[in-house]
Amino acid sequence: MHRDDVPNENVPLLKDDHQRSQPYVEQGGDGGTESAHRGSIENVEDTGERRTSGATVTCRVCEEQIELNGRDNQHVVKCSACHEATPIRPAPPGKKYVRCPCNCLLICKAASTRIACPRGNCRRVITLGHREPAGSAIRAPAGSCRVQCAHCSEVFLFNTLSNSLAHCPHCKRKSTVGGFARRRALIYLVTAVTTLIFSVLLTLMTTATASQHRIVYGAWAISYLITVYLFYNFFRFWVVKLSTVLGPI
Repeated sequence: MHRDDVPNENVPLLKDDHQRSQPYVEQGGDGGTESAHRGSIENVEDTGERRTSGATVTCRVCEEQIELNGRDNQHVVKCSACHEATPIRPAPPGKKYVRCPCNCLLICKAASTRIACPRGNCRRVITLGHREPAGSAIRAPAGSCRVQCAHCSEVFLFNTLSNSLAHCPHCKRKSTVGGFARRRALIYLVTAVTTLIFSVLLTLMTTATASQHRIVYGAWAISYLITVYLFYNFFRFWVVKLSTVLGPI
């Protein structure tokens, strides 16, 4: 196979889909999130000329006959009736075809376990693992959004309803989405100030008896250590970078 015959992962299978597609991510693993993989919808040259003879292939979507005259070197062909792609050659090495329930034909890495349909009116997350039927589609959990990392600017999937920092699968760094970090920082600040006031009052009230009861020094140390810990967490959440929500899945 010539190098020119191998489809580019960043080129859509259909030109129409490329115009309305957005970056998307895959997830996989047991309870974790993998690094995102870019899928592709391979480019199809839609020739306007129609002939009544020659080799044909049946459309996998509407079962119309698609003529292959002059298009034998392509990996997929576009049906003139439903405008969807049908593969006529095996996927390149290390790749595989996936048909979304919305009939969009995708090409992705053979090791991929989940991909998201790029069509704006679909956005399904398609599970490709062995534990579920191949090509089964599920809706993303409520609150799932595409987020652009504040550190590396890559896009990944994150549930904005979860009370936690967002962990980028690309650069492995954490950032906040929405006002979660600011709210958590204010909680730590109020708690730290309260603990500091309590520690100062405890010190003033027990200074006279501290020399007679050594345990008082331990109480002072514990109260001030807790105060330092709370102020540290306040600072950590306050300075965390804010990632941008690009939109829902």
